[in-house]
Amino acid sequence: MPFYSELRKSLPEGGTKEDVRKRTVAGLQRLRAALKAHFPDDADRSRTVRIGTWNLREFGGTKSGGREQEPLFYIAEIVSNFDIAAIQEVRANLKDFDRLCRILGPDWDHLATDVTDGDAGNGERMVFLYNRRRAHFRNIAGELTLPDGKKVLASFGERLRLDNGLRLTLPAGADLSGEYKARTAKKANGSIALDKDLEIGLPAGATLGLPDGCALTIVKNTEVKRPRNGVAAVQVPTGVVDGRRYRLRVPGGILDDSFKQFARTPYIVSFQAGWLKINLCTVHIYFGDNSDPQLLQQRRDEIAALTDALGERARDELKEDPLASTLTAVLGDFNILSKEHETMQALEKSGFVVPAKLKQIPGSNVEKDKAYDQIAFWEPDRDRGHVKVDITGAGVFDFYEHVYRLAENEAYLPGSTNAKFKEWRTYKMSDHLPMWIELTSDFSDAYLDLCANPQT
Repeated sequence: MPFYSELRKSLPEGGTKEDVRKRTVAGLQRLRAALKAHFPDDADRSRTVRIGTWNLREFGGTKSGGREQEPLFYIAEIVSNFDIAAIQEVRANLKDFDRLCRILGPDWDHLATDVTDGDAGNGERMVFLYNRRRAHFRNIAGELTLPDGKKVLASFGERLRLDNGLRLTLPAGADLSGEYKARTAKKANGSIALDKDLEIGLPAGATLGLPDGCALTIVKNTEVKRPRNGVAAVQVPTGVVDGRRYRLRVPGGILDDSFKQFARTPYIVSFQAGWLKINLCTVHIYFGDNSDPQLLQQRRDEIAALTDALGERARDELKEDPLASTLTAVLGDFNILSKEHETMQALEKSGFVVPAKLKQIPGSNVEKDKAYDQIAFWEPDRDRGHVKVDITGAGVFDFYEHVYRLAENEAYLPGSTNAKFKEWRTYKMSDHLPMWIELTSDFSDAYLDLCANPQT
């Protein structure tokens, strides 16, 4: 359970700090009662493991003043109801995260990645929090990267940087200046800048001038003649050179390859709870824009590449040990629009399945109309001997029914509208609801049955 010692000492009556202290205590009391009612009866918790996933909006950021002590107590209270919690959107600054860990207490430990480089990564890291009394780290962890040939290419086509000697020549008389539909934003200095890439179609006849240092590459396994050892005789077309056998090598820095890997690198950690060994991969899939078909395709491609890579890893482990009973699951913020959307279809491929109990949940965002967060298991029906995917419970918990309630907007943000308060409070708690699933972790009876009948 979390440690509340900082709330014990009362402060001068009528002061703001004392009002906040009393409000925090009252909020924790409501929250604890609600969590007790929300989760299954804890009478037999020795036989199960509860796994949660929660995107904590910009955790460690400073928007809306950052997080004070009050929301950290509420977040700790919720997390303490899990045995293992995958947390997304933890920023580079770990000050708030360290405060959260202190509130959770010494039974809790964590594993974290470094922040992901690049604009798409948004300076975020992946984190697992786990209760050492309920689960233990099996000393296996790693970030998932994609091999050549299976990397996530930009769905809108690869982009070339027009610098380092690369030049675009428009046909005579062509002028691309004009007004175009675009998204813009006002900068701190008052100037207006593009808030999103603006793409302008090129007229027929446009050409690229290549810089010095380029080379024509003939790909491996192309059939050639060998006049003598160490020499290949090739036929290269004159005039226009094209076709699948040819590549163009250009100097470094010309290809804009920011989407070759995942926008935020997935993180795989192996845990054990009771008999259950489980490889958990937490993700925060590229978002982009819900209204942009190209960026939605980018999102779908990331999810498909993820499940393909994880499924292949699980199959390889099974080949090494056909009797392996380790489960593989992926969880986190997939930015899935709905259960019927192609992004969900991309998740449920390569053997991954979202349990029916989670599919019954309307949504994991605050408005409960988006299926952003998910938990999926690889081949859950596979025969693993005495171990199986046995789900005893699942759900999402709406903490806004108990803390940072709309009726309290004047206490938190005097003079605010409901809409403004709704947005403001997401930087204190989150714009996502925590999702959880509970699994059987004690298979003693099934194992003893195998021992009694070893031939089977």
